[in-house]
Amino acid sequence: MTQSKKTGVIGFPVDHSISPIIHNHWIKENNIDAVNYEKINIDPEHFEKEVCALIESGISGLNVTVPLKELAFSFAKELTDVSKQTGAVNTLTFKKGTVCGDNTDVIGFQRSLDQKVVDHNIHNKNCLVLGAGGAARAVVCAIHNLGGRVYICNRTLEKAEQIQRFLQTESEVVDQKDLGDVVGEMQFIVNTTSLGLGNTNNTMINFTKVDQGAFVYDLIYNPKLTNFLSDAQKRNIQYQNGIKMLVEQAAESFNIWHNVLPKNSDLLMNKLEGL
Repeated sequence: MTQSKKTGVIGFPVDHSISPIIHNHWIKENNIDAVNYEKINIDPEHFEKEVCALIESGISGLNVTVPLKELAFSFAKELTDVSKQTGAVNTLTFKKGTVCGDNTDVIGFQRSLDQKVVDHNIHNKNCLVLGAGGAARAVVCAIHNLGGRVYICNRTLEKAEQIQRFLQTESEVVDQKDLGDVVGEMQFIVNTTSLGLGNTNNTMINFTKVDQGAFVYDLIYNPKLTNFLSDAQKRNIQYQNGIKMLVEQAAESFNIWHNVLPKNSDLLMNKLEGL
């Protein structure tokens, strides 16, 4: 008798994650033979040891969130083209004694955008990415795929330059002290940093200098309205949080593990909006 599949999400911390609500909704909706998808805290300093223990326990797939995506990339034995392109892994699959790494953030981010936003704010437009972690790499790749001109800004300039060198996509690095001079020329602004989680505030952007036709996106989804998005809202600038990207990248991971591409239904979105 085959064992029910075990999947979950790892991060540090991972308590804020709502991925279990999404995956468990789809497991039930699609009658998948799987146990409940769980949240698992993994200390970055003991990443390999703790993930190996999960493999021993019979886990078949893991989503990976901050700050573990680059560690997951190094840990994987087989990598998809998109994970090689980004240098980050957000989906691990364990089968036949090997570890496969994939990155569903790129397609998740692309699918989360309305075509109108792509046409008006990204294609052939200046796009600013804040941050230089695993999520930033995926967003830079997605914007490049959609024909945007990429500008990267990070608190540590070297990390932004590192991404630029690694990705080899056409982009410019902006020093944080120069942000005020260029932000008015940006039509699409994405926060990929963790600023806005917990008790932190993201004050990287002076929204009085942002064009009112711009579109602002924060990958953070909990809280639903970060101070970053609230500042955009006060200026009547269009904005979006990360909930749709979370659902879209989750759907792709679910498909990898269960061979079913689930639907992003109103029922699920209402469930998530009600949290």
